[in-house]
Amino acid sequence: MWIHEIRALSDAEWFALFRALVPRGCFEAFGIDPETFEDPEGRLRLRVLYRDHGRILNVRITAPGEHDVDPIYSIFLQEFGQDGLDVIGLNINDPGSKRFQVDLDEYGRIPADLLSGRRNVPEEIEAMRAGLAPGQVRRGLRWVGDALEGIEAFCTMTGRRWIYCEAMAYHNAMIFERHGFAYQFKTWEDEMRWIDAEFRPPRGLFFRRLDGSTPFRQPGMEATVRGRSWAIHDGIMGKPWNRPMMVKEVGVHSQVNTFEGGRY
Repeated sequence: MWIHEIRALSDAEWFALFRALVPRGCFEAFGIDPETFEDPEGRLRLRVLYRDHGRILNVRITAPGEHDVDPIYSIFLQEFGQDGLDVIGLNINDPGSKRFQVDLDEYGRIPADLLSGRRNVPEEIEAMRAGLAPGQVRRGLRWVGDALEGIEAFCTMTGRRWIYCEAMAYHNAMIFERHGFAYQFKTWEDEMRWIDAEFRPPRGLFFRRLDGSTPFRQPGMEATVRGRSWAIHDGIMGKPWNRPMMVKEVGVHSQVNTFEGGRY
């Protein structure tokens, strides 16, 4: 089934498809009826948008506040070849947590993100201290595993075999690895293993650059996925993050692990 064909499904088929795609926690934590997608106040919390002439699908669960721009859950999917789906965006936000304006500059105007390279360093420092990773505006809800299970179910229901995604930051690559993804090309896996080696004490180049020269280059950050990701975001590699493409076959775990023993 192609994305543009989803529009022609019956209501029952349409809801079943998106019920599989949305993490179970969305329904349980926010009292959303899995049959109707309505909350206890009768508000429809499911939004389905088609972009790029129907080639991109965006499914989201909206936050309870009328003026909250950050959905609880949002996923963007597009077709990849004959039997693949590309996850081009996945966001999970705790609507009750503090929001950090890392997506705007320090004047609250120019968008800043992992793609543009623009930064709001004061907000990033606060976000890092609050336990967030680069690019996160709010604390997450630990639903990535459920979300990926839902994507696999969606693939099965639509006749897709492969899931692709671009790791926008180091911590994204680590999360996808731990949920069964591999790298589309071996050169990307080789680079991830090189990064791991350079963060290893005592001789790793990146380890030695964790000298306290910026808030994002503190000793000890080599030991965690999040710490490494902030250091890479801060330019410790001397070059931009490569954003490797990753791939997973539905129902198969690749067993790739390029940061053995690393805590998140």
